[in-house]
Amino acid sequence: MYIGELAVVGLGVVAPGVSGPEGALAPAGEVVPGWFRAEVALPGRGYRRLPDACKYLLAASRLAVADAGDRFAKTERNLRAATVAVNNTGAALLEELDHIIMGAGAEEMSPSSSPFIAMSSFASRLSIEHDITGFNLTVNSPVTAGLEALQIAARAVAAGRARAVLVGAVEEVLSPAQSTGPCSEAGAAVLQCEPAADGDARYGTCRARGAFLDPGGAVSEVAGVLGPLVGDDPPGRIDAVLDDSAVGTAAAGWLDRLSGACEVVVVPSSAQAGCLVPLRRVLGLFAQEHTVPTRRAVLAASAQGTVAWAELTVAPHRAREHDVRTEPRARA
Repeated sequence: MYIGELAVVGLGVVAPGVSGPEGALAPAGEVVPGWFRAEVALPGRGYRRLPDACKYLLAASRLAVADAGDRFAKTERNLRAATVAVNNTGAALLEELDHIIMGAGAEEMSPSSSPFIAMSSFASRLSIEHDITGFNLTVNSPVTAGLEALQIAARAVAAGRARAVLVGAVEEVLSPAQSTGPCSEAGAAVLQCEPAADGDARYGTCRARGAFLDPGGAVSEVAGVLGPLVGDDPPGRIDAVLDDSAVGTAAAGWLDRLSGACEVVVVPSSAQAGCLVPLRRVLGLFAQEHTVPTRRAVLAASAQGTVAWAELTVAPHRAREHDVRTEPRARA
C-alpha cells in the first residue's frame, strides 16, 4: 500500500551527455575524462578533494534546490531531510584506499576521502551542504534503491518528520578490475520533494511502493507481484528498468500483456549498473511537457528480487510557467 504522496518542486541532474532534466530520458552517455567540471559545478573551497561521486551528488542537489527557488532554505532545519540511494558509489574509492593502505600505509590515506569508506557519508555530506538537521538515510538495494528512497521520503513526510526532502541517487563507474562490462553508471539525480497536501506540486506528484519477487519462482509469481503494484488502471506510460535475469525477464514478459492498455518502455540494464537510472527516469518524466495532468510510472527490478514502482502525475507545463514560489506552510 502507498503511504504518503510527494509533491516534486525541484529537479537536478548531473550525468555524461545530459545538459538538464529535459534530457534525462536519453541513454546514458559515455563516461569520458572531463565530462564533469567540478570547479564550475561546485565553485568555492572544500570540494576539490571529495570523491567524484560526492561531487556529483552535491552538484545535482544544488541544481534541484536552485530550481525550486528558496523553498528549501525557508523550511525549518529540523524539518529538512535527505534520502540517498547508492550501489557502486564508493566501490572504486574503496579499491583505491585498499591499495594505499597496502602500499604506503594507513597514514597516507586522504583525510578528505577516507570517511567515505562508510556509504552513509555521502548523505551526511549532503546534509552538511544544505544545513539539514532532520534526518538523512542511505538506501543500498540493488537497482531499486532510488525508487525506495522516494517511498521512504513519502513515509517521513506523511508522519510529519520532514517537510522538505532531497531524494537522490548517485553512482560512480566501477574500476576496470571491478567491472564485468561497460554498463556501470556515473552521475546523480536529485528531486526536491514536499508534502503533496500543500498544493504546490510544481512538477507534479509521486507515490512509490515496493515488493519482492523470488528469483527461483519469478515466472509463476510475477503476476501476483506486479499485478497489485500496477493495479487495474495502469498509467499511460511505464518505463521499466530491467536486466536479463530471471526476475527481469519475467517482469518484461508480464508487461507485454499491457501493450494494448499503455505504452511500455523497457530500459535495458546491467546487473552491475547501479541504482541511478530508475530515479533518473522519474526525473526525466517529470521534466516532459504536457497540457493536462498526465500519469506516468517507473518500474525497476533487480536480479536479487527487489521490485519498486513509482507512479507519477506530471503537472501541465503551463502550471510551471506561472508557478508562484511561496514559503512552505507552518507545521500544523
